[in-house]
Amino acid sequence: MRMRTVVSVILLGAAAGAPAQQQPEPEGARELYYRAMVQKDPPPPVRRVAARSGGAPAQAPAAPDNTGAMHLGLRYNLVLVNADSGSAQSAAPDRMFRAGECFAIDIESNRAGFLYVLAKQSSGSWQPLLPSTDPDMATESNAIVPGKKIRIPLEHCFELRNPPGVETLFVVLSREPRDTFELYENIKAPATQAPDAPRRTAATVQMADARVTDGAVAHMREQFGSRDIAIKRVSQPLGSAEPPESVYVVNSSSSPSSNLAAQIEVHHR
Repeated sequence: MRMRTVVSVILLGAAAGAPAQQQPEPEGARELYYRAMVQKDPPPPVRRVAARSGGAPAQAPAAPDNTGAMHLGLRYNLVLVNADSGSAQSAAPDRMFRAGECFAIDIESNRAGFLYVLAKQSSGSWQPLLPSTDPDMATESNAIVPGKKIRIPLEHCFELRNPPGVETLFVVLSREPRDTFELYENIKAPATQAPDAPRRTAATVQMADARVTDGAVAHMREQFGSRDIAIKRVSQPLGSAEPPESVYVVNSSSSPSSNLAAQIEVHHR
């Protein structure tokens, strides 16, 4: 089944500048990604968010935060999909797609966590794709563990349609789902929802008709920042398990982090 929505490559940061002449060259995004990988990394525990009176979410009681990870990172690949046969092949992140072509995105991480993917609509709002309760994607989990590839969408593909332009995806890798509440705080309840229906929290907002305002995503960009984000495109595989045209996005800071965000764009004509 074909779906409408879409992803080339503009991320929220750039690799650090060139090192001083006499200093050793720092490790790049790919090296940091693999050095920090923990193969047997169980998903971090989910800290529940209590509800205040009136239904507004409240912070959970203070507890030690052990969710941070050094050099938290993800690797993604664009995949050109034949919607009729289901066959797929790697696509360059800066490929110029054509109307009628169909694609998906493969994502892997170096630590366990939770993946959130949103697509920008022509209206400027953001449509949650993962997690989602869309009938075609309802069974797709947003939990991710190292070495396990997640394809979005799993059994379908995104079809590019006219007019030509740029389709944008916003991807968040989080060690703690509660930390992504800001991403969903502006989601509006469907008009058909009963007045006494319970308010949705960040952990339960998985509605196909939910929308996130551009301001919420902009706040997420500011919160996660781009200062310590290293990005590396590897056109030819350097390892047996590495697909061609891979893009690595890694937090290069010397401090642990619990979130990583990337913006991916797909150009089509």
